[in-house]
Amino acid sequence: MAKEKEETGNGGGSGASMTKLIIVIVVLQLVMFGGFGAFLHFSGALGGGGSHEAAADNSNQNDEEAEHEEAPPIYIALEPAFVVNFTAESGASRFMQVTIQVMTRDPEIEIAVTTHMPVIRNSIVLLLSSLSLEDVAGIEGKEKQRTQVLEKIREILKERTGKPGVEEVYFTSFVIQ
Repeated sequence: MAKEKEETGNGGGSGASMTKLIIVIVVLQLVMFGGFGAFLHFSGALGGGGSHEAAADNSNQNDEEAEHEEAPPIYIALEPAFVVNFTAESGASRFMQVTIQVMTRDPEIEIAVTTHMPVIRNSIVLLLSSLSLEDVAGIEGKEKQRTQVLEKIREILKERTGKPGVEEVYFTSFVIQ
């Protein structure tokens, strides 16, 4: 009987260790398959997020305008307001006061606008003072002048920095007296 108990004890211990071995093998397989699945996901083979290198390649492929569209707008006030005089058809002297802000998405252009402010202001004063009352009458006339100011600023920045940089010009105040 003693021999039977020894054999039963060994057999019972052997079954328990066999169960532990199976559990360890199953856990190792799950970890291995999980790691392989994560590798496939992050490498992009399963259509996952892709690697950081792929993201860097995609960002390099975007053109400069797409990069600027993602950045928040930077508004730069051209202060003080522009005040110019001109002569109306009746011969009377008229005054125009225009407050202008420019919009860019590039911090380098913000610095460039500030650096070249005297040149920009001079060109805008010359442009605005050459106008007649008829040139700025109505929304169409003001919009045309806004476009001309934008083109003038882009021209100056392109000449001085190599890139136009300014996306929009806004007249935030426009008074004719």
